[in-house]
Amino acid sequence: VEKAARQRADLVVFGECITTMNNGLDHVAGAEPIPGPSTKYLGTLSDKHDLYLVTSLFEKDGHKVYNTAVMLGPDGELVGAYRKLCLARGEYRKGIVRGSEFPVFDTRFGRVGMMICFDVHMPEVARGIAANGAEVIAMPIMGGHPALAKARAIENQIYLVTSTYSLNDDWMQTGVWDLAGELRVRATTQDEVVVEEVDLSKQHFWRANMGDFRSRLRHERPAVDLPK
Repeated sequence: VEKAARQRADLVVFGECITTMNNGLDHVAGAEPIPGPSTKYLGTLSDKHDLYLVTSLFEKDGHKVYNTAVMLGPDGELVGAYRKLCLARGEYRKGIVRGSEFPVFDTRFGRVGMMICFDVHMPEVARGIAANGAEVIAMPIMGGHPALAKARAIENQIYLVTSTYSLNDDWMQTGVWDLAGELRVRATTQDEVVVEEVDLSKQHFWRANMGDFRSRLRHERPAVDLPK
């Protein structure tokens, strides 16, 4: 966080399930309430460095456990949370509960939504967040094909900030994807911090050949019977 702050970052994104990564804790032992100890600590960092910070962790709410992305603000307070909508099969088997909303949060630089990992495999999550006015989507992610990030950025004309643990060239990258689906900057070593400045006003001058989510045919959606 300090490295990013020195480069004048407004938004810092960490990887998925940061509080249980490689420490022996599972989704039950590592789950905690939100707000809770981890968000309190992360809030001290966002406050100290005057920026927004996004990551994901396992949230305990009563008897339920969610994979939840959180955003901490420059004042150290919790800006908001997003519960992962599209769970992987392993998460379903573990009893993790899916979310149901597409929240978008106002920041001092623009409107930000959050997704988590497997969400990027399905178009509906990014579309729901974009439809609610997001200009940037922050996505903690374990892994996935980079073409998925490219597609979500293009079809919704949003900037997508991804943070993962892999350095493989043919796997998901840590970096910033622009409106044309181009990876503008990427991390190439462990613990590397990459920062990219983007112009959110460009979204108001979309290029039709790159996709136009705002002019989609709302009343002409074909009925599709999906397999059970």
